[in-house]
Amino acid sequence: MSIRRLAGMGAALSLLLVGGLATPVLAQSSEDAQVARRMEAHVTFLAHDALEGRDTGSRGYELAALYVESHFFSLGLTPAGNAERTSWRQPVNFAEISLSAGQLSWTGPDGTAHSWSQGDGVALMPSQVGDVALDTGFVFVGYGLDVPSHGLDDYAGLDVEGKVVLALYGMPEGLPSELAAHLGSAKATTAFEHGAVGYIMIHSADTRNIPWSALMGFFGEPQTRWATAEGVVQGDAPGIKVEGFLSQPTTAMLFEAADQDLTAIQNAAAAGTSPKGFEIPGAASVSLTAEARYFTSPNIVAMLPGSDPSVADEVVIVLAHLDHVGISDDESAEDRISNGAMDNASGIATMIEVARALSLSDERPRRSVMFLAVTGEELGLLGSSRFAADPTVPLEDIVGVVNLDMPILTYDFVDVVAFGADHSTLGAIVAAATAEVGVATVPDSMPEENLFVRSDHYEFVKVGVPSVFLATGPGGEGAVAVADFLENHYHQVSDQSDLPFDWNAAARFVRVNTSIARTIADGEDRPMWYEGDEFGDLFDADGPRATRP
Repeated sequence: MSIRRLAGMGAALSLLLVGGLATPVLAQSSEDAQVARRMEAHVTFLAHDALEGRDTGSRGYELAALYVESHFFSLGLTPAGNAERTSWRQPVNFAEISLSAGQLSWTGPDGTAHSWSQGDGVALMPSQVGDVALDTGFVFVGYGLDVPSHGLDDYAGLDVEGKVVLALYGMPEGLPSELAAHLGSAKATTAFEHGAVGYIMIHSADTRNIPWSALMGFFGEPQTRWATAEGVVQGDAPGIKVEGFLSQPTTAMLFEAADQDLTAIQNAAAAGTSPKGFEIPGAASVSLTAEARYFTSPNIVAMLPGSDPSVADEVVIVLAHLDHVGISDDESAEDRISNGAMDNASGIATMIEVARALSLSDERPRRSVMFLAVTGEELGLLGSSRFAADPTVPLEDIVGVVNLDMPILTYDFVDVVAFGADHSTLGAIVAAATAEVGVATVPDSMPEENLFVRSDHYEFVKVGVPSVFLATGPGGEGAVAVADFLENHYHQVSDQSDLPFDWNAAARFVRVNTSIARTIADGEDRPMWYEGDEFGDLFDADGPRATRP
């Protein structure tokens, strides 16, 4: 095995030279042809077997990080991994948390004691390392939402201070899909904001027939979060000590003690009736012990200083994730390496070429442009969460984020989608920039996928920064090409550089994103949230607003 790895390393390092640190062997006659050739070299290197799928914290990820650093260096960019501008790297500490013991106990109003161990009626998930012992009680909070703008307050009249809340999985009908996706991912945070110490999901009508073993396949696995240098695990709900899922029989027993019929509540919620919360009588306790494996993996950060002193302190971020999912545990598989050519070698390659185009142009952009290759996206947007929580420039100076994640580059695209474009003036800015290079910007054709809240730009949205996520669009062959990739190659070993890439289309995607970055950076005004936008109101309530066109 080691011999094969060394041979792969040699091949990969030779590709590194082709990728732009040395003069290409074959000169190209046009600028686009040169960009296409470099895009192919970047993707081929980053998706090479020698990088072993670029898993966060792995040797392969380290090689990919060195590759990105070397290109940033060759382009004369400024290191921006720290405030002192002396390193390309912002270290990110990770804690892979495993539950070694877990138990939930409850004494009903008749005095009968019940206890459930991990995997037997309860699936507990720790949110911190060490021992947790809670003497508490249970409160059912419906869906667990508090959204005044949409008339939802599932906590009204309930005292959950120091309690573990039980919330239906899923969301009620009628909410905008992107907002619903955000609220669904933030239920633990909502519980924390109301004083709860635990957040446990219970089945909805749609999920109650899912085998318990399938749920344990997720909740029983180690959970990874980013941590401080001292090892303190970070998250959006720091006061929540335990999360998890209850089985249908366990929940039914608790509800029966409160004279409530779980099945009837689930059916009513599925029919559109908003479930009302209630306290479950009896004392409860939760105990668990969690251990962690700690490791580190860096974000790679570079800056192109702005040319206009009046706005040079303001920063536009061009973002892409560098990690992928690594090597499969299935030792019987013929190919175990998920190379991640499209996800997200294509995005990183695009970011490098945008950096090249802007840094080598005759006139630098007015605002500074930061190029940010983040780690840990596949673990839950963790590298971007770390950067957004502790950016290497003042947060108030970040004017906008453009995220490049998994552009499908197997077809001659005619349009692009900017997920999140309808929330801020970035939408109009992006549309104008793409029109300059002859590409249309079209609405999200897959709103059910909720992609706006599923990639790294979302962590910047959560700290109030207008952001968009750029992808090749559905026009022409796009809808078929995107569907084929998602069905047959996404997170599969087949996502490798021998996919039928259209490198000319890849070069055009670079031109599109170069135009977008420059248009934002050169604009008279910084991007603004639209008046009444839910995300602006949630995360930047006091910021300036633009009138929605």
